Amino acid sequence: MAFTLVLLAVLPAAAQQQTAHLTPQLLSAYAKTKFTPTAKKLQIAAEEKDCLTKAIYHEARGEPEAGQWAVAQVILNRVKHHKYPNTVCGVVYQNAHKANRCQFSFACDGKSDAGGNGNRIVRVSWVKAGLIANHAYKQFQQQKSVDLLPDTTLFYHAKRVSPSWASAYQPVKQIGAHIFYTPL
Repeated sequence: MAFTLVLLAVLPAAAQQQTAHLTPQLLSAYAKTKFTPTAKKLQIAAEEKDCLTKAIYHEARGEPEAGQWAVAQVILNRVKHHKYPNTVCGVVYQNAHKANRCQFSFACDGKSDAGGNGNRIVRVSWVKAGLIANHAYKQFQQQKSVDLLPDTTLFYHAKRVSPSWASAYQPVKQIGAHIFYTPL
């Protein structure tokens, strides 16, 4: 209540008219149900970027940079799609508890998902994946797309395999050793 009064006291008259509908009860209800402290938002963003970094690193570290961006875009496209979890970590680790049924093979192979430990090439690959993840996630937060693939691109696989599901989708681009698909 005191915060509302202070807020209204410092707002110009025009702004006070625009915020007249902000009652103390409405502000209190928002704070109790929808408000997320900045520290918590930063923690969530860091976790999301870490999951995206791991996916880029494990799925595409040996690919050209465009291929790494494309993997990031597929993951972020899935986050926005109603058929997938609404978080990066949710998408990356979907079905990870089921052996060989996960969306991204590294997530359920039983090996550590940590990256960047090893020789210089491995460390550089980890840093590069992190830089791509940070930038792609920032664009995602700003509701911008990576724009490398259509926003409908939700699938990819390595050229060396022929998954049974591929014929049910439209290939849109081949980048490096991956073929990217969109639903028909």
